Amino acid sequence: MIRAIPTGWVTGLLGQGQSGATPLAALVDGGMGTGAALAFLVTGAGASIGSVSGLLVIARRRVVGLVLAILPAGGMLMGFAGEMIF
Repeated sequence: MIRAIPTGWVTGLLGQGQSGATPLAALVDGGMGTGAALAFLVTGAGASIGSVSGLLVIARRRVVGLVLAILPAGGMLMGFAGEMIF
């Protein structure tokens, strides 16, 4: 993947000050701005297979669905806020 996509293209898309970086942060984990990194950090841990399967053990499917629906929106909001603060 690293050889197929030029680093400059990814940095231009996800770099510091790019408004599209936060929604795309779930796809790339290197060379991104602070807001995008924050969004990746927030959504990456919550949407992992381990955390979802663990949540399925202790919660109903509707609750898990609600969490998985809210998680990306919350991550994007946190990313945009982090971009404005940092």
